[in-house]
Amino acid sequence: MLSNKRLVAVCAIIFCSNIVLLVLFVKYNVGERCYISIEEQQTAIVEIPDGYLSVGIDASEIQNFSKVDFTNKRFYNLAAALSPGRLRLGGTMSERLIFSAEDISSPLSCEHCPHSPATKSVCSSLKKLCRHKFLPFFLMTGQKWTEINNFCKSSGLKLLFSFNVLLRDEHEWSQQNAIEILKYSNQRNFDIDWQLGNEPNSFRHVFNKSISPQMLAHDFMKLRKLLNHSGYNKSLLVGPDTTRPQEHQPNCLKYMVDFLSNGSQYINVRSWHQYYLNSRTANLEDFWNPDSFDLFNEQIQTMKEHTKKYEHIPMWLTETSSSYGGGAPGLSNTFAGTPLWLDKLGLSAKNNITTVVRQSLYGGNYSLVDENFEPLPDWWVSVLYKKLVGNKVLHVSCQCSRYQRVYAHCANRKYTNDSSAVTIYAINLKMEKIKFLLNGTALHGDDLVIDEYILSAPSNNRRSKTLLLNGWPLYYESSVPNFQPHQHLYGNHISMPPYSVGFWVIKNTSIKVCQ
Repeated sequence: MLSNKRLVAVCAIIFCSNIVLLVLFVKYNVGERCYISIEEQQTAIVEIPDGYLSVGIDASEIQNFSKVDFTNKRFYNLAAALSPGRLRLGGTMSERLIFSAEDISSPLSCEHCPHSPATKSVCSSLKKLCRHKFLPFFLMTGQKWTEINNFCKSSGLKLLFSFNVLLRDEHEWSQQNAIEILKYSNQRNFDIDWQLGNEPNSFRHVFNKSISPQMLAHDFMKLRKLLNHSGYNKSLLVGPDTTRPQEHQPNCLKYMVDFLSNGSQYINVRSWHQYYLNSRTANLEDFWNPDSFDLFNEQIQTMKEHTKKYEHIPMWLTETSSSYGGGAPGLSNTFAGTPLWLDKLGLSAKNNITTVVRQSLYGGNYSLVDENFEPLPDWWVSVLYKKLVGNKVLHVSCQCSRYQRVYAHCANRKYTNDSSAVTIYAINLKMEKIKFLLNGTALHGDDLVIDEYILSAPSNNRRSKTLLLNGWPLYYESSVPNFQPHQHLYGNHISMPPYSVGFWVIKNTSIKVCQ
């Protein structure tokens, strides 16, 4: 038997514990109240193309012939779920790639290249690369090139390929190997857009070799003429693929500006790469820190400001992910990286970056699909984005903290035939439930119908590779499941659980621009 004093003490402890639990429940489940406003009378900020969300594969993934099986049906289905879009084949190892129409059985090295009619072009290219032995060369055969192109055609992804700009004569790019690729491709009616070089402003650091922006502009002129006379006069030429602007490395931005001042007339798209963090040092809180998110917006504004003279040329992000150096294990390939990815899609569209190429579809710790062809969280989010989000980007205001980020588009017309439907997507970076009151003249009706898709991790484990949709785990069998929303009738508010991202398709609005 407990004494009266002990009984009182136990009751007091239980009472205090219940109060603490109640406070925690209120804090994490009642939530802050925010306002999302969309006005009825507005014009679209920009209109993005259907292939806006695109993907890349690093050239290093084809260095070993069997590393990526482009004939795998499951891989094809996973890629096809992201169409329409582009598949970029590029990266650092594209500067070590040599094309050979034939499969050369004899081993090749810088010291030994057996000359024959089949190896003449290869040996000539090899000799040029072997002046710089900092990275190994590799051959891409005609058979592998055909597999890649067939994969793209079948999956609805248009190939974007980066030529090796380090195949050089004395002071300019050597076209010889590119001619071989173009001849082979044109004979087979391969539909391709092109690049030349990958992050040329970093060549001194990576290859101990420099190519000035003026020299690169001259190389692009040569390539444009070559494309025009090789059956690819309608292909886009995209460049120069510089790295992100950084205050402590002003040469990154200067290289882009100097290239454009010398070569803007030869390109169809001005392109650059962007990563937030260093994969070796980044931690979970870096991935969910609003400062990391704001960094991207600062870089966009810097790039736009310094290249404003060339704003008539579309801007693309041709390589981008959460962290550079292959991605951070347990972060870039889990739900931890999802908010950065969704926010990048929202910010890029809002700022008229008309194509965003996610690094990568396959390979590295930032891939959408793992080595067993199992989809990772960002693949699911990308597929849902394609399904729900339309081309027209809308003005939306959100009275909330910097831990919540909100974007709005007209809804994808393939999702609903309601021409007034709007898709809102949002990110909640806090361990706290957030409520949004729908506001503004476009959302004032009493007959709104809302399809809700909330994405989160089991038990709020942000490092999880399993993704929950409205509380249920997503699994991939042989095709994309039919995503089922929670539907809200005649409501004027939406909410987000702690640590989540969400999409809402709002029907029966009075907005005009989507009609």
